[in-house]
Amino acid sequence: MMYHPITWSLWLLAALMPVVLTKNPFYLLVAILAVAVNYLALGHSSPTAEGWKSFLRLGLVLVLFSMAFNLLFVSAGDTLLITLPKLHWSLAILASQPVLIQIGGPVTLESVVYGLTTGLALMGVLITFATFNTLVDHYQLLRSIPRFLYQSAIVASIGITFVPQMVIAQREIREAQALRGHRFRVIRDLPPLFIALLAEGLERSITLAESMDARGFGGQPSPASSGTAGAHTPSPDLLLKSVIALALVILASGAFALSYFPNRAIGGATMLIGSGTLVVALWMVGQGVQRSRYRRDLWRRRDLLVAGASVVVCLLIMAIWLTDRSVFAFYPYPRLNWPDFNAWIGLPLLLLTMPALANRLTGEPLGELAHD
Repeated sequence: MMYHPITWSLWLLAALMPVVLTKNPFYLLVAILAVAVNYLALGHSSPTAEGWKSFLRLGLVLVLFSMAFNLLFVSAGDTLLITLPKLHWSLAILASQPVLIQIGGPVTLESVVYGLTTGLALMGVLITFATFNTLVDHYQLLRSIPRFLYQSAIVASIGITFVPQMVIAQREIREAQALRGHRFRVIRDLPPLFIALLAEGLERSITLAESMDARGFGGQPSPASSGTAGAHTPSPDLLLKSVIALALVILASGAFALSYFPNRAIGGATMLIGSGTLVVALWMVGQGVQRSRYRRDLWRRRDLLVAGASVVVCLLIMAIWLTDRSVFAFYPYPRLNWPDFNAWIGLPLLLLTMPALANRLTGEPLGELAHD
């Protein structure tokens, strides 16, 4: 829908990085608002648009739950707000020293703020995936699965389409029950809807996977049908398997060096070498898989703008995270201080709104993807 699936995948990666790597509320709010702008500009015509509002409500519930959990169980901090009644008991685990569990007590501003930032990060992840799920074309996304993952295509089809199919089923079930005069009044009215919704969403996803399997999606022709024994069956030889294992070892070594060595450049370079080696090895495995396409999705100028903006955001955040992680850090204890805001980080996050602006900048009509 509107953009190439690879474009949306790059955008998803760029949008997830700030909400995963930082607890700074300023950066989190900028990233969440930038993601929401794309839904407001592009998502109303999607059949799964109603599901976005459900994820938004769930995100708000998570924020409130995180704040409540933190203020009940964490009493650290210097700025006292109120004092709640204490409930505490000791719990012995494996005959060791008893663990003291306490609920209530002093409620500090620092604990409330830390719960708020944690909830914002969770809400950012939910909103990002909900927006991606609303705007991407799932069938085109499945067709873009790398060739070396052909054996996982059916499983991926169930995983990718489960949520949108469940959202569509939820709307249909609610409409059918409303026509029968059923109204949701209390919480006990929800289990019948939930059970039917879960079963219907899973059934639709499995039906889609079965239809794809019947049409040969993600499969390979048998040796008998190809005429040459084993001609189309990809089997990585021992050398490729050894290269993949070596790449994974290099990646693990780079992660260890990045975590425990003072010079992070060594770990970053090692992980870069391991990632490049793994990509090359997997590409070589994919060359043994033959794939046919009825039509090919075109790459437009607006895709180039969105993909370029996403890559810029990814590179900037990764470079800052590797050189100075304290820029993203926010820890309100023991006394709350005003969070830092670096314009060189906050302003580039506005590039996440590029999907909503690219069609205006390029003058291309905003519609379905073009095919050759």
